[in-house]
Amino acid sequence: MEHNITVATFNDRAPAEKIAQRLRDLGMNADLYDESHEQKWKLFNLHPRAHMRVRVHTSEAGRALALLKEWQATEGALADAVHCPECGSSKIEFPQFSRRTLMGALPAALAATGVIAQEYFCEDCNFTWPDEVKVEPELDLLNWPKGLSLP
Repeated sequence: MEHNITVATFNDRAPAEKIAQRLRDLGMNADLYDESHEQKWKLFNLHPRAHMRVRVHTSEAGRALALLKEWQATEGALADAVHCPECGSSKIEFPQFSRRTLMGALPAALAATGVIAQEYFCEDCNFTWPDEVKVEPELDLLNWPKGLSLP
């Protein structure tokens, strides 16, 4: 059975296509899968992220991951890839809801309305993290934001 797995995930097409082409140049059967329509219509996410996936056949995954690791170490080839802050993997989904069942549609609809936060999800270690990191304001002794003045 033919099965492709994700080896790198990107927010933009250009860097993803560059990596896929480099893998193809080395004789691998690498493809570029654009998940933006799936995110828009199945998960109600109008601003797709982590939607450009570089995939290879399972039999070539080990070699592809080794090459990507080498390219990252020598030239920073994966600088534009989305990485898990926990394990460093680039097998990421956004938003974190399942695409394989209808049950994923309910939380996706709630996220589209702002009830649930949309987060990145690492397929390797199952870690989730927010799209944007909110910077907490510096607090004074009474835990009030510094610089806050009352009228």
